Amino acid sequence: MVMSVARNDASEASLEVDASIVRLLAHRYGDGLVYLRGQEERELYEKAKQLGLISREGYLTPAGRAALSGYHD
Repeated sequence: MVMSVARNDASEASLEVDASIVRLLAHRYGDGLVYLRGQEERELYEKAKQLGLISREGYLTPAGRAALSGYHD
């Protein structure tokens, strides 16, 4: 399943976020860091960072929060 997430930056580009990335974004705790459950999630994690859903430091970004809140399975 694929979902579009509107970004609030100068380009107003849409991101295509698939269900596997949204599930990865849900692996966070009160500190806001996104945690990997296994090494196999590393590629998804890097893709989410490239999409601006996770910061360089590993925290969920506002765009990542929007992806989570707007996603319906």
